[in-house]
Amino acid sequence: MIRRLVLLLAVVLVSALAVPAAAVAAPDDVVKVAVVRTAAQNGGRPDSLAQIAQRTLGDPARATEILDLNRARPQSDGSALTDSGELRPGWILLLPADATGPDVRLGRVAATPGGSDTPLLNTQVTAALIGAVVLALLALLVIFRRRIIGGVRSRYRAYADNARWHRQIQERMQARARLAAEFAADQSRPALAWQASAELTAAQVETYALRVDATAVTAWVTADHAPRWPWQAETDGVWTRPADLPTARPTRGDGVTPCLVRVGGEDGTLFVDLTWLDGVLSIGGSAGVAIDVLANLLADLTRFRSDLPVFSVPGLGGEPPGVPQTAVRLRSVTDLRVAGSAPGTDDGMVRLAARRGTLTSVAVIAEIPTDEQAAHLLAACGPGTGQVAIVLGDLPGARWRWHAEADGKVRLPEIGLTVTAPSR
Repeated sequence: MIRRLVLLLAVVLVSALAVPAAAVAAPDDVVKVAVVRTAAQNGGRPDSLAQIAQRTLGDPARATEILDLNRARPQSDGSALTDSGELRPGWILLLPADATGPDVRLGRVAATPGGSDTPLLNTQVTAALIGAVVLALLALLVIFRRRIIGGVRSRYRAYADNARWHRQIQERMQARARLAAEFAADQSRPALAWQASAELTAAQVETYALRVDATAVTAWVTADHAPRWPWQAETDGVWTRPADLPTARPTRGDGVTPCLVRVGGEDGTLFVDLTWLDGVLSIGGSAGVAIDVLANLLADLTRFRSDLPVFSVPGLGGEPPGVPQTAVRLRSVTDLRVAGSAPGTDDGMVRLAARRGTLTSVAVIAEIPTDEQAAHLLAACGPGTGQVAIVLGDLPGARWRWHAEADGKVRLPEIGLTVTAPSR
């Protein structure tokens, strides 16, 4: 393919350069010429192009042809014919091939002292080169048309995909900002979530997550028995009820005070009860979105459970946003107290691995601890201790491990849901 392309370009260039060469007589070619007469030879008048055309071509109007053949052509005295048509005696002028008469002579075209009798790039040569370039480009377009069209399409698709990605990111940021404003102003859904949690607890049905939307309340429960009105079973362990029905009068139930915090929304507001955490929650993935999730959880703790002590362990970047002013600042994870832990099972299932219990404190860890610190943290926040921890980053061994996506989504594998986190 490349060899054929080079051959094609060579033919085009040779042909283009040959065109102007054929139009102008080369040195040493035999041509017809005329010698400009002196005034004495011309009856006392200076010789002119019109007179020479009349004598050699029989038509004075063909003087322009003689002018075109001799314009800028150097003469023996170093001067040359210009558009003014002024002649000097003794100049030798090229004549058209059909010139006849006694004044017509045969001669050879002499080379100029510089080695050429015409400029290297005259109008014809320039036009021919331009034409050769155009032909070469057309040849390239024909030969590589598929590759060129494919490249253009690929670049267009990349540009369109990039524009679509930026548009989606902006839309997600706007949606998260709207969600944050809704969370800040919303009072009805948190109240309904707390009432529904208390209602289920009173019926000895333990709930570890709720989702509240405009029409219904959905609860993820641990009970195996059938739901009672107004609750209905959607799937195993997932109940729903209409949002506009009044809730039953809450009672103390098992005496455990819920700790509901909002994780995200979009298809309703999702609440998680931290009394079911019974260990450590790590929020990995996108650091910026994980910080937003943590800040929102801390805001809800301050709003709904201001009585709950909070410990804060800053990282290299300082303290995460949202930590309440009343929090106790610790220098290291190892400053957390390790109390005796109650026995528990751990098979990776939320409803079996965790046991609901009264919270005594929440520890906020700004970065992933070292292996030694992680062992201490898991012991300090073990089952039955009443102390839970939230870690920024993916910590192996954590009871709950959420994953934050760059677009603002948060995956909660423990309940098989993905929600959109509000921005700060």
